[in-house]
This record gives sequence, structure tokens and C-alpha cells, in this order.
Amino acid sequence: MNFSQSEEQTMLLDSFRRFLEDEIRPISNEYRDKYIPKELALDIQKKLIPFGVVNGFVAEEDGGMDLDLVTFGLLMHELARVSPDICITTQIFGIASKLMAGAPDAIKEKYLPSLMACESSTSIGMSEPNGGSDVAALQVKARKEGDFYIVNGEKTWNSSGDYSDTILLLARFIEDDEDKGLGLLLIERAHGYETNNIEKSALNSQSTAQVFFSDVRVPAENVVVHAPKAMKHMMKLLSSSRPIVALMALGVAQAAYDEALSFAMDRKQFGSVIAGKQLIQAKLAEMATKIEAGKLMALKTLDNIDRGADPKLQAAMCKWYGTELACEIVYDAVQIHGGSGITKEYPVEYYSRAVRIFPFTEGTTEVQKLIIGRLLTGISAF
Repeated sequence: MNFSQSEEQTMLLDSFRRFLEDEIRPISNEYRDKYIPKELALDIQKKLIPFGVVNGFVAEEDGGMDLDLVTFGLLMHELARVSPDICITTQIFGIASKLMAGAPDAIKEKYLPSLMACESSTSIGMSEPNGGSDVAALQVKARKEGDFYIVNGEKTWNSSGDYSDTILLLARFIEDDEDKGLGLLLIERAHGYETNNIEKSALNSQSTAQVFFSDVRVPAENVVVHAPKAMKHMMKLLSSSRPIVALMALGVAQAAYDEALSFAMDRKQFGSVIAGKQLIQAKLAEMATKIEAGKLMALKTLDNIDRGADPKLQAAMCKWYGTELACEIVYDAVQIHGGSGITKEYPVEYYSRAVRIFPFTEGTTEVQKLIIGRLLTGISAF
């Protein structure tokens, strides 16, 4: 494995960092804890397209840049360092574009171009109030009636839900009164679903929403993945996405570390800067090492996926380990700031709230450990 960045990667990342500082950080600072309107959210994503983070790992024939996952992960790490909120919106564009690129031709031709151009937005409906990690408990139903599916139920924790013009819905397909299992259905907002934003402790600059379906009529031709194949399809995609989530969390940790280092170099106690105190130096050393370790795990996983390896085990490992490391690093960054670390004057206060979402999303830490245990032993503990 070559750990060196290619000349192309180095040039792309340098250009992207400059762009983020000039164009995205001012928006991130202005909208911290304040909702970014849909029009601005789409405009931001359009500006990100040339760098490949919006739909970079979609094939060129489908309008993407066909980036390798290692490069894509490095870019997402940098974006999360500047704005985890905007990065989450970008992540949804990437996953949804990949799903639509694999959809039947009629769906792909109708919906993918506007999504790839960030002219429209979508969301992915998986979690439910009574069924998050427990997939067997998912109860949103799509009942076949003639040439339509009638959809009823509620989804929650839908990133970009309130922004969405469409939703890719994981639902229980019912045909001839028989449960066919989980399928994936593309639903337009015009078909009649409703959304309600969820207020959280952090990451409120982007949309996280509940989505409600009440006798929503969807043409049968909008089936993206037929039951019962959808969950297997989604799990394969999530295995590629989980290392990206780890890198996003570590991007937040990197931002917190940068703030802590700067603070320690300026803050004086007992006659000298606290960066010269042994315990502070030890914390800084541990934080920097944890970031490096978490990144290497995630990048190794992405490299293996690029090479065609089965990612499930490594993806679960780096997702739980990287996101939990990120929380530890941000905690230490706040501790270095002392009392100042819990005031809104300093960015680490925000990072301490924002980083907590990452151990939950795309499978909790506990679920990742059970996946690892099952793959190691061959015994399911679910």
C-alpha cells in the first residue's frame, strides 16, 4: 500500500483547502447553529461540484468524476473540518447520486441529471421512530394497488429531509396482501409526503427531518430496488460510506485540535504559555496521534474497497473507532480551553456538540461492534 499522496491528489487538496477557507468558512461561521435556507444550501453544493465531493465517486458516464474513494474521503475530511453541517448535506448528495446511478434507466434519466447538477435535492428514508438499527422492525409500508404503491408511515433522522424534492424510501412492500420484504422506492414531494425539521443540540444548519406519508400514491415505475433486495443493496453502499463518516468525524476533531493548539500557544498560566506545560503537551500529543490513527484506519479501508475487497469488517471497525476517537479528541480540546471551552466565543464549544452525532449515524457504535463480532465468530448476537 502506498501511503503517499499523488501529485494530483496534493494539488486537488491544496486547491480545495483554499476554496474552503475563502468561500465556505465565512458561510459556516455565519450560519453556525442557524438554518441554511434550501436555495443557499443548493448554491453551496453547486460550488463544490468541481472538486468532486458532491458526486465525485459516481461514474463519468453518469455525470460524475469517477474519483477513487481514498481521494473522496480526503476531500470530505477537509470539508468536515470547515463545516460538518455542509459536509452532511454533501454526503447525502453523494450517497443518493450513487443509488440513482444504479437505478433502472427510466428513473436515472428522469431524476439523476438534476440531482448531479444540484438543481434538486433528495433524502434517504431508512430510520423510523421504532426501528433504527433494528431493520426487521421497519414498518413504513408500500402497498401495491394496480400501477401504484400506496405509502403510509413515518421516517425520522432524514438528513436533507426538509430540503428534499424527492426521497429514496426504504419500505416494506406489500403485494397481494403478502409481505415481500424491503424495497427501495423513489417518491416525489409532489406525490404528497410532508416533512418537519428536528431541532437538535447541534448540526442545525442543515436539515434533519421527520418525513410523513399518508396514502401517498407513487407510480410503480418508481421502484429503484425491488423487494426483498433493498436492504442488501443499502448495506453494501453503507459499507463504503462508513469510512467516510469516520473521516468526517475526524475532520471535526482536526478542527478542534487546531483550535486547542492555537489556544495553548497563546494562553499563559503561572508565567508561561500552557503549551509548555507537560500535561498540556501530553494531551496535544495524544490528540494528534489519535487523529492520525483514525485516518489511517479509514483510508486503508477505502483503499481496500478501491481494490475490490469486501469492506464490511474493516468498515465497521474504522467507523466505530474513528467516530469515538473524534469525541475523545474534541473533549480534550475543550479541556485545554478550560472554562473558555464551554463558551460560544470559542469554536470548540460548537465542535463538542457537533461531533456527538457521528457515533450514531449510519449504525451506532454498539451496532458496529456487533457486526464485527458476527463477522469474527460467525455467530449473530442481534
